[in-house]
Amino acid sequence: MTNVEIVELLRNVVAALTIKDVNRFRIIAYTKTADAIEQLTSEVKDLWNEDKLELIPGVGKGIASALDELFKTGGVKHFEEIFSGISPALFVLLKIPGLGPKRAYQLTQTFQIYDPKSAVDILEKVAKLNKIGKLEGWGEKSQTQLLSAIATFRKGQIKENRMPLPLADMLAQELIAYLSPLPQVERVDVLGSLRRKVATIGDIDMAVATNDPEVVLDAFVKFPKVRKITDKGPKGATVQLLVGRQVDLRVQTPQAYGAMLQYFTGSKYHNIKLRELALKKGLSLNEHGIKRIKAGKTIPYATEEDFYKVLGMDWIPPEIREDLGEIEASLRHTLPKLVGLTEIKGDLHIHSNYDLKPSHDLGSSSFEELLNQAVSQHYEYIGISDHNPKVSDLKVEQIIDIMKRRKHAFEQFYSSWENHKNNRVHFFTMLEVDIDPKGKLALPMEAFDYIDACVVSIHSSFTQSKELMTERILNGLSHPKAKILGHPTARLLGSRESIEADWDKIFQFCKAYNKALEINSWPERLDLPDRLVKEAISQGVKLVISTDSHAAGQMSGMQYGVDVARRGWATKKEILNTLEYNEFNTWIKG
Repeated sequence: MTNVEIVELLRNVVAALTIKDVNRFRIIAYTKTADAIEQLTSEVKDLWNEDKLELIPGVGKGIASALDELFKTGGVKHFEEIFSGISPALFVLLKIPGLGPKRAYQLTQTFQIYDPKSAVDILEKVAKLNKIGKLEGWGEKSQTQLLSAIATFRKGQIKENRMPLPLADMLAQELIAYLSPLPQVERVDVLGSLRRKVATIGDIDMAVATNDPEVVLDAFVKFPKVRKITDKGPKGATVQLLVGRQVDLRVQTPQAYGAMLQYFTGSKYHNIKLRELALKKGLSLNEHGIKRIKAGKTIPYATEEDFYKVLGMDWIPPEIREDLGEIEASLRHTLPKLVGLTEIKGDLHIHSNYDLKPSHDLGSSSFEELLNQAVSQHYEYIGISDHNPKVSDLKVEQIIDIMKRRKHAFEQFYSSWENHKNNRVHFFTMLEVDIDPKGKLALPMEAFDYIDACVVSIHSSFTQSKELMTERILNGLSHPKAKILGHPTARLLGSRESIEADWDKIFQFCKAYNKALEINSWPERLDLPDRLVKEAISQGVKLVISTDSHAAGQMSGMQYGVDVARRGWATKKEILNTLEYNEFNTWIKG
């Protein structure tokens, strides 16, 4: 069961409990768990396999037991009891914007709506017959709003699935570029999960520092890519973009902007703990500043640094505001100096258009184009890691010949490349090699002579058991030239779950044999996930951040891998491709 499915199930439980007026603390517990899972960058099933459900905020013994039953049997008896007496159609109606559990229950009961498939059709029909407006608590206006919401639902303009971080960032950057030139705008920032660089994002939240909010908000709602203005007031506005995504903009005076940034950036659990700390100091925190409870006056803060300083803390990088120890580290003044994009010296997972009859897709850029892109990004080195030749279509002798000719072609071009004379960028002849289901590398032994090192990856048989997958990975990494495990969990955000593997065992192997795990920057991967990055670091495992680019321009996506590394508390010393060329060369060829 995927995270999306689990979140939907838990939200249905919350709706049923709300209808039945069950103890509000149970409702809060399930809501907290659903919120936490929605923002997880790891699959809940993986955490269950590793007996680490307690890492999910809000998961106590009761919910952990329910999740355990869910994964073992495919259902939860307690949930079935909660759902008893409630029409299955109700959960479909809850997807209509603005329709809450109690009203949806009223409608299903009144009009005997039981079939999920026809639920929306029936509801629309009775609304058009003016039957809903006559119900207690409704009225004609509410009925008209419901019909509008149904129309929105039918157009697919309801809140969409969470989007990959790079897509959300791209949309936000367009808005930032649009708003920043306005003379009334002093600063523009993203907020919430986007500022924390979570792997998947729901709505886009933004903030502007300004002394003229009316002008800024008027400009915001007139952004050329706005489809619909959902809400607009003196302190903010909400719009829906042409692509169907929602953007919320808040405005604040420059004098209190730091307080707003802090208030709307941290995860719910980071903010709860911060407010508990403040209360012990006799302080109250809000988006406008900090108030001494007894004094009753709110003091604004222009910067987050000053805001945190009042609490006796160092400024906490947004990426790690998740209540995973960052508050305690800040109070001790022991926060790590997280790795930055400018510290990256090279990219080791890049696909060229050299046709070596690959097992998977070719890149679209030439060796020269990749080298020139590396120069523009101020890199010292790159690794050309094309997919291995397809072993099922070629004889061993053919593969060896292809690998030999490829190495010669790269070296011959490099020797004549104009930037070579200035040692602008060094290169490694590498390969991304499949680890087959039995743990063998899809490359003849003799062909390894024609590469400096390889990235080994899982590209098939993703549903093997945890034991078999772990052994498969360790066998693949055992070759002396297998230096990096590529996109380790093999997940594709929104479409494929992570493989099941014993990560502690893999971490131990990597540390013992000086292997690295990749943080893959590709938008649908962002893999190794941040949780596993943090665990790997705690066990002394080294990491490499690469883009998995299939075109030169995609190499600029390195930032997203760095974001993942930062969320995993990685510093420069844990990321091998922050090393200068000579040091990195020693490691990769060692």
